[in-house]
Amino acid sequence: MFKKIHVLRNTLQKIEKLVQRLWLSPIASIVMTIAGISLLYNFENQRVTLPFAVAIWALIAALLFVASKRLSFSVGCAWMIVGAFSLVSLIKFQMKGFSLHIYDLYVAASDLELLKFITGSYMHLVAPVVVILCVFLLAGIVMFRMDRPSNLSLPKRLLPLLAAVIITPMTYPQDAYSEQRYFYYLIGRHSTAFFVSLLDLQYAFGKNKLEKSLAAMPAQPPFNGAAQCGAGNRPDIFVVLEESHTDPALFTQLENRTQLADRMRITGETMHPLNVEMFGGGTWISGLSFLTGLSALDFGWRSPYLTTKLENAVGGAIPQILTDCGYRTVAMLPLGYTFVNEGPFLNSIGFETVLDGKAVSAPSDHMRDSFYFGAAEKLIEDHRANDGRPLFVYLQTMFPHSPYYPILEPEVEISGAPFHPDTKIDEYLRRLLIARADYADFRKRAYEKATQRGLVTLSFGDHQTYATMPLVVAQDGENALARPGSLAYRTYYTLSDNLPRNDEAVDDGGQSIDIGFLGVKLLQAAGIPGSDVFVDLAGLADMCGGAYYACPLRDAVDRHLRRRIDGGLLDLSVGGNS
Repeated sequence: MFKKIHVLRNTLQKIEKLVQRLWLSPIASIVMTIAGISLLYNFENQRVTLPFAVAIWALIAALLFVASKRLSFSVGCAWMIVGAFSLVSLIKFQMKGFSLHIYDLYVAASDLELLKFITGSYMHLVAPVVVILCVFLLAGIVMFRMDRPSNLSLPKRLLPLLAAVIITPMTYPQDAYSEQRYFYYLIGRHSTAFFVSLLDLQYAFGKNKLEKSLAAMPAQPPFNGAAQCGAGNRPDIFVVLEESHTDPALFTQLENRTQLADRMRITGETMHPLNVEMFGGGTWISGLSFLTGLSALDFGWRSPYLTTKLENAVGGAIPQILTDCGYRTVAMLPLGYTFVNEGPFLNSIGFETVLDGKAVSAPSDHMRDSFYFGAAEKLIEDHRANDGRPLFVYLQTMFPHSPYYPILEPEVEISGAPFHPDTKIDEYLRRLLIARADYADFRKRAYEKATQRGLVTLSFGDHQTYATMPLVVAQDGENALARPGSLAYRTYYTLSDNLPRNDEAVDDGGQSIDIGFLGVKLLQAAGIPGSDVFVDLAGLADMCGGAYYACPLRDAVDRHLRRRIDGGLLDLSVGGNS
């Protein structure tokens, strides 16, 4: 018995020495480097930034070599560090259409509701990443112990670091030098995006391009933002932000797209084209643009984080206007109040009441839309029994939200299913039809129970989902996310009312509008001018042909923003185009 144990121990020691010799040989480092560059090529998606990705690896390896004196350890550990960032960026990009950014670390560390949502909804992605990171950590420890310290002096070890410091800026991508780095994070350059984002740290402490350009403009007549309520009745206003919705008719690859689109349409409503500025995620930003009349793209890389950056920085938004016009204003959110700081932000722009998923007793984050409509109807009924004010309800739903496994509400049978051979796309389309049917029922009951003051209803898709990405790429190219206005950012809105007037405000002749102008459409339908801000926004929408960020008359947009700033209605010192 002891002899067998001794033989086994000797065998393991021989294997360990063999592995150590192989690992410490130059051939091992060369093979690892070739494999690493191959992985970088696949993670980076573009050859033009591959030299920069390799330079980043070399810089990290050189830093580790200076600190550890271990060459093989430094080479391998640098590849694992770059690989870890690339993997996390790839997963984030697939879910949200935005590569990993340095600011994500701050958000993840400070937002417990966000971490709860990610771990609760995407554990099938989080768990493998955690396992891989643990394997990397363990491998790093083993490599450190196996490798022998170099005899090179510190000055000689500094030479590779000096070379890497010189080479890295020489390979820096030209399109990342611009303050418009926002689009760099939309292309899928997963190995370099995080490291490029380090340059954005400078804008946390100084003015950015948009601030500088607006500050350089001549003084403009300031907006006062005072509510202009109109002379008619104050109709109730119900707005439904339908998360992850889009129009299937957009995708020519779907053979059944016409039938699916027809099943989503509600009698008496038109699905108008809407351009949004987020893909795969960022519902809170679409809501912010709608409620404030701002373009998130004007804030560049900060756009996914605006509910934090613009809290208490925007005056005269739609909730504040309606409050000043005598409305009770209520927002209902499916997730937590502090999730991405959306609840505090909504309060800061004028909502009297913000109810989250906990407040409406939602059993999970992925409830069917009918659950939230039921909660809204109860609130509406209680309000009308106890409060004579007109009511503005801003409700978010999220049944079509990813992930698409497991199947939600499997007992609900939808005729015509399956709709696509890709299981993710099929489940997405199935949820889309269920959600629109729930909205149709809610809308029908809302008009049946409308009071004499009348009712205006608006529904809109806030962004597409990663399930539509294959359809977008096949139709609009690999870099569709980097082009504002591409198919990736198209969705819809529906707007209707029962007010005794013509439908001029509702019928736009099929022209698409950017989401920053959607609030104008809502106020026009309700017969409420809003304020001098929204009157000017209405003029901008006409002059710009519905385009906001990409308006051909960009000077007019900048004058509008400057007038908000001069009127004390917008503080850009916390945001900007960088």
